[in-house]
Amino acid sequence: EPGPELERDIRENLRLPSDRARSNPRTLDFARELRRAHSDDRAYIDAVLDWFNKESFYYTLVPPLLGANPVDGFLFGSRRGFCEHYASAFVVLLRAAGIPARVVTGYQGGTINPNGNYMIVRQSDAHAWAEALVGGQWRRFDPTAAVAPSRIQLGLGGSLPADEPIPM
Repeated sequence: EPGPELERDIRENLRLPSDRARSNPRTLDFARELRRAHSDDRAYIDAVLDWFNKESFYYTLVPPLLGANPVDGFLFGSRRGFCEHYASAFVVLLRAAGIPARVVTGYQGGTINPNGNYMIVRQSDAHAWAEALVGGQWRRFDPTAAVAPSRIQLGLGGSLPADEPIPM
């Protein structure tokens, strides 16, 4: 049985926006439909990642503005975004299915400086992914890898079209 700290984690990481303008009804309907087909948490998560992979989603640093219901706009409209778009949409889809989930940010990659034998981590190495509570433990999932594996394998510079600038 979960202790008070885990219970608080579960409550906080199941919360969805209550603001009507950001309620994302299409996303919630899609999550309910997908959940009916996948009652097991891990199977549901795999189905979401598979959907990201098979649908026409694109990784870009210059996505269009989304406006009201931004997750609906991203998932069913533009389908263009960067890691924060994928991580936050993934978390909303999981929370809507009753799976505690949260966005995590940090850095992915970096470059070894051979002169000083240390790693250089730039702002362009910043990344967002997600964690979900599965089987009582927080597990890491990276929906960006389902859409843009080159972003994970090659870093930001290797994943963008040649004409798209890399920040900093």
